[in-house]
Formats: sequence, structure tokens, C-alpha cells
Amino acid sequence: MKKLLLIYILLLSTITFAQKVTVKGIALDSTNGRNKVYITLNDTINKYLKNKDFDMDKYESLYDNKNFNTKVNNQNRFKIKAKLSDSLTFSSWRHITKSYLVSDLKSKKDIKIVLEPQVCEEYVPCKEENPKLYVFIGEKIKVDYAKRKYYCNRVSMDSKFDAKYKIVENLYGNFMNDTINYVAYDHYGKPGFSEYDNVILYVAEYCGELYHVKYQYNNVYKTKNGKWASPYQGFDYKKLDSLNIKRPIKMEFEKEVTFEYGKHTDTLWFEKRFPKPFYKTNGFKAKAVYGNYAIDIFEIMKKTILKTRGFFE
Repeated sequence: MKKLLLIYILLLSTITFAQKVTVKGIALDSTNGRNKVYITLNDTINKYLKNKDFDMDKYESLYDNKNFNTKVNNQNRFKIKAKLSDSLTFSSWRHITKSYLVSDLKSKKDIKIVLEPQVCEEYVPCKEENPKLYVFIGEKIKVDYAKRKYYCNRVSMDSKFDAKYKIVENLYGNFMNDTINYVAYDHYGKPGFSEYDNVILYVAEYCGELYHVKYQYNNVYKTKNGKWASPYQGFDYKKLDSLNIKRPIKMEFEKEVTFEYGKHTDTLWFEKRFPKPFYKTNGFKAKAVYGNYAIDIFEIMKKTILKTRGFFE
């Protein structure tokens, strides 16, 4: 009988925690309502930001889904449905985030969450005049969103990322370790280089810290002769007609390198991005035919973008 009673209690408890309840109350920060406090179920938004298969459209859809993410109204009141086993995260711009179990919140007579402001620190710019540059072919280990410091005297609209890559081949600078950890900043979301397994990366050392040279990378693939190469990209050759550089050549990649887009793709953009004879196209699918070896790509970068960034005379 006791065993049956215990099973009944456990079953009842499980059912209770699985059922959704309405959690409502007040949430505000130190701005007295000027900033809206957001309430997120099970920290869903932050968890998705760290997803290796991050997709901006899915992120925006999740962010706008009021079943997972909502905000207070003009009276600083909120309401959201959740299970007793769930948690709710309360966040606001430049304030310290707080998380609570739903079961704990429901035990309160009145729910009032007050977020404390973050404490800022002064930004001291690095005055490194001759930063070291490391150029290498890297294999992605991870690229994750990172928490930015809150500076009193500097505003940045970029997202920060912690990146870790295996060094497959050094091209310049001879970084001594097998792996490298560095920071990347990007205004448009997750960095473009994170979409590829292997890339040529450009990382500079400023005041003892490693930073990605913003927006600079080249996706590369193995060729049948065992070398790394990047498919032809027209912008690599802008204003380079008078320079002694190797032109793109026909490549036999170890695996077929193709780029495919949806039917609503702009035709003019596609033709400029994947011009013939450098690519063989079928509809909005392009197969790479021409390219440059990694070392030649680096020589192009030295004469163009890296030169304008002050790394080469």
C-alpha cells in the first residue's frame, strides 16, 4: 500500500510539473521603465546564440515567439506560460541578468523582479604600432558568442565572438601552437568564416591579445594534388592588373566545390559572383572550375587589403 501511495505521489508530482501555469508580475530595471525588461523561457535565446548551426532567420523567429520570449508592458508588468520545472531569465540592456525557477516564483505571493545596473569600466585603447600578424589555414573547432565588457567611454555596435581553430598550415608569422584562440568582432552577426570548415585566417596580436583582422578570410578546399586552394572570387583582383600576381587557373578539387542558392536569388548578382568560365553554372548552382592556391591568395592580400590595414608596405 505504501509503495502504491509513493508511486501515486510521484506520478502526481510529475504531472503537476509538466502542466503549464501562468506566471505574472512586475519586472523593471534602474531606468524606471525607459528600458523594457525581457523575460525568456529557459534562457532559450542565449542558448541558441551558441548553437553551431546558428541561423539568423530562425533566431529572429525564436526571438519574436512570445511563447519563449516576451517583455513587460508600459506598466512594467509581464505574463508568460511555463512549466513549474522551467526557468525564467530576466534581462535588460546594461543590467545584470537574473534567472529563477518557475516553481520558486509561483511560491511568492507577489512577483516583483528588480534588475541591478552593470558597473562600467574605462576603455584604454591599445597603442600597438607594429602588431604581429599570423596567417594560416585553419580548421574550425568552435566559434561562440562572447560577453562584451561594458565600457563607460566607448560604444560598440559589433558582436563579440570567441574562436578556436586548429592550425593546419602556417602561411605567415609561424604561430607556434597547434591551435589558436582569438577574438572576432562582427557587425552583421556570426562571422562569415564560421560557415566553412577550412579557411585562410588573418589574426593580429595587439598588446598581447589575438584579434581577427575584421572581415578578412578565404574559404579553401583541398585539391587533388594535395594543396589548399580557394575558388575564384573576382574582388580578389580589383585594381591588380599592373601587379605581378598569379592569375586563377583551372583546379581539380578533391571534392566538388559548389554553391547553390534559392530561386529568388538576384540573377545579376549571381552572374557577377559566379562568372563564367571560372564557374560552371546550372540555374542558381555554381561549380568552381578556377581558383588560386592558398599562398597566391596571401600574396594578393598582401598587396591589397593587408597593405591598406598597415601590415605591409
